[in-house]
Parts: sequence; structure tokens; C-alpha cells
Amino acid sequence: MGIQRRVKHVVALAAWWIALFWLWLLLVGEWNREQVVAAAIAATLAGAAAEFARTRTGLSAPLPPRLLADVPQALWMVVVDFGIVSWALVASVFRRRVVRGELIERESAAARGTGNRAWTVLLASYSPNAYVVDIDSDTERVLLHDLIPHRKSEEPV
Repeated sequence: MGIQRRVKHVVALAAWWIALFWLWLLLVGEWNREQVVAAAIAATLAGAAAEFARTRTGLSAPLPPRLLADVPQALWMVVVDFGIVSWALVASVFRRRVVRGELIERESAAARGTGNRAWTVLLASYSPNAYVVDIDSDTERVLLHDLIPHRKSEEPV
């Protein structure tokens, strides 16, 4: 195995480890010595399993640079959509009828390429008002669920 491949594996494993370590601490909500050790052990095991699976499948999902420009807007929409979802909840109580939402199908360039699909689904699904249900790469169509139809909630799809 070449040095370049080893470095690639170490970098990928380190990225998994950092993300999973902090995810553990975020979900547990405690920052004591036991949880830090548990986070390190869990991140090591899960990161190794993820890197093993990635190398065995040969799957790669490179991050498209255009999606980085959409991150601030997507994070801001979480705040906006929280207001929309809260309004839907209050409206459901006063109307005595639950707001169910609807499935919407749209054409999208996000269906091109594995990395593009994966990262678009991740970023677009942060919105509590709209989330991606399916992307059909053959027809380049995206199926979304909107609680309250709001086109900005569906971005970057």
C-alpha cells in the first residue's frame, strides 16, 4: 500500500473520529471524564468501521463546492422554518385540524452524481418544514415533504 493511500485513510479516519467524538458529546450532553473516554472509544470504533466500509465499497461522495455557498442560507432557514412549524402547530390547535403537509415533486440538478445527491439531501433536510424523501437520478426529480409549502425551505434542492 502506497504512502498516499495510507495518508488518505488516516485523514478520512481522523475526520470520522472528530465528527463522531463531538457528536457523542453533543448527544450525551455531559462533559465529564467518563463521557470523554466513552466518546473517544465510540468514535474510534465507529470511525474505523466507517472507513473500512468506505474502502470496501469504493464509494466516494465528494462535497460539491457550490453547496458550501448554500450552507449559511440553509442554517438560517432552520430558524425561519421553526417559526413556520410553530405557526402550523398553533393553527392546528385552534382549528382543531392537524396540518398534514404534502408531498411535492420537483425537477432538480441535485440528482446528478452521488456526492451531489448525498450532500444536497443532508443540507436540504436540516429544514424542519421541508425534507427530502427521495431523489430519482434517472429522471432528475426530487420528492419532498412540505408541512407548509414554502419554496425557500426546500433549498438547496
